[in-house]
Amino acid sequence: MSSSAKRILQKTPRFTRDLKKLSKPIQEEAFGVAQMLTENLFHPTLNVRHLTGFKGLYRVVVMKDYRLIFSCDADTLCLLRIAHRKDIYRTFEL
Repeated sequence: MSSSAKRILQKTPRFTRDLKKLSKPIQEEAFGVAQMLTENLFHPTLNVRHLTGFKGLYRVVVMKDYRLIFSCDADTLCLLRIAHRKDIYRTFEL
C-alpha cells in the first residue's frame, strides 16, 4: 500500500455509538489517531497490529488504555470499534 495518498475515512454506526460513550479527551485523541492513519498506516508512533484470527482487521492504541479497531484498503479506512482494552476483545463483534 502506498502511504502517499490519503485514505477516505469511514465510521460504522457501532463505532459512533462506542465513541459517544467515551470522554472528550479520548474522543479527541481517537480523532487525531484516525487522521494519522489516513495519511500513513505505518507511522512509527501508531503501533498498528494485525488482529489475530481476523483477516484484514487491525488495532491501534489510543491513550494507552483504549483500542481502536479498523480495516483498510488502498482507498478507504473504516473505523469499526473503540473501547477500553479490557472490554474490546472480550465482547468483540462487528
